Amino acid sequence: MRDEVRRLAEKVLGMSKADETEVVISGGEEALTRFAENLIHQNVARTELTVTVRAFVGKRMAEATTNRLDENSLRETVERAVESAKQMPEDENLLPRLGPQTYQPVHAVDEAILTITPKERAELIVEVVGRCKAHGTTAAGALSNSFSYYAIANSNGLFAYYERTNFAFSITVATDEGTGWASANSFRKSDVDVLAVGERALQKALLNRNPRELPPGAYRVILEPPAVADLLLFIASGFNALAVDEGRSWLVGKLGQKVVGDNITLVSDVYHPLHQSCPFDVEGYPTQRITLIDKGVAVNLVYDRVTAPKHGVAPTGHSVDPTGAFGAFPRGLVMEGEEKSLQDLIAETEHGLLVTRLWYIRTVDPMKVLLTGMTRDGVFLIEKGQIVSAVKNFRFNESVLAMLNRVEAMSRAERAGAPEWEWAEVVPALRVSEFHFTDVTVFAG
Repeated sequence: MRDEVRRLAEKVLGMSKADETEVVISGGEEALTRFAENLIHQNVARTELTVTVRAFVGKRMAEATTNRLDENSLRETVERAVESAKQMPEDENLLPRLGPQTYQPVHAVDEAILTITPKERAELIVEVVGRCKAHGTTAAGALSNSFSYYAIANSNGLFAYYERTNFAFSITVATDEGTGWASANSFRKSDVDVLAVGERALQKALLNRNPRELPPGAYRVILEPPAVADLLLFIASGFNALAVDEGRSWLVGKLGQKVVGDNITLVSDVYHPLHQSCPFDVEGYPTQRITLIDKGVAVNLVYDRVTAPKHGVAPTGHSVDPTGAFGAFPRGLVMEGEEKSLQDLIAETEHGLLVTRLWYIRTVDPMKVLLTGMTRDGVFLIEKGQIVSAVKNFRFNESVLAMLNRVEAMSRAERAGAPEWEWAEVVPALRVSEFHFTDVTVFAG
């Protein structure tokens, strides 16, 4: 596929009369089987390919996109980008396109995923659903396998190419009283045990019965990795150097200072064995492994090519926009944990709550990373190291920074969060001494 994409990019570049031209080609194949009410109801497969042309005329830039690959459509797209660029206002931040770059190798393609058939997906789902039916529960979810690629080429000789497979399973199991949920995704098929994920969701659903109502307040809480991943994503944007320069980051005036507990180290590492994500940013600049927080101290920001010179540093390869308008964003977040399991954390807890995951999270105060949202799919009361009952869902109001100053213990880190390779994280479960719940919700899941 790499050679085919390169030939397509060179063909498009040859059609352009702009001062500089950049071509972004993305696409792939995805096959997915969905089920609900214990029945498979959808099996789909799709193939996509999109070509985006960015034309640079002096200090002006515009782009045009097509999914048609015939000669006329490609030429029309190029001409549309060039003519649009001529009409744009000048942008003094617009930089010349990069020349050829060298990238650190990543290996994110598993042949075993490429050969998964609809029959294989259906058989796995049928086995999972059968176990759920045997316990009088109903299951819904999706199992998918995909292959995707992403490439950037320009008229200065740059060609950057990344390809990835993905295998993802998500399931919600419901009883009359509550739900249980679990998911897993990876570029390796062997990392996703579909039957084990289904069993985890089933056991959560069976536990999530006869929930007792507890009063709002501050509780010792164990947050499972999916809940941790959802919360951490909200602090990531603060490491954008442009956001710091513009005074809209929680890190303003705090770089080099202690911001969270001594046991917290956070890294942006697309090369981590559980990530193996894209080794370049949207401009084709090589992405660096960056330590963001080291033992509680905020030590680094991420920079694009526009912001880096203003700070006297090199870009870090985290640009999210070819014009520099949005700065940089750390991908491939990694928070290493401890050599403990989730069960170890539970066993060590005298009194507390176990939280499966969070949802409907919104920002209350971005400068404090104060968030609100709700629990779902299983909150459980822990007494003397044992889960003793289900608990009704809460609404929470909590600062992620304050929470990370109250982490008592962690499990081993695992891949969690969104199945998309850009935003998945490697994080542990966290036991936090205080987590603030402000109300009991009417949401039943």
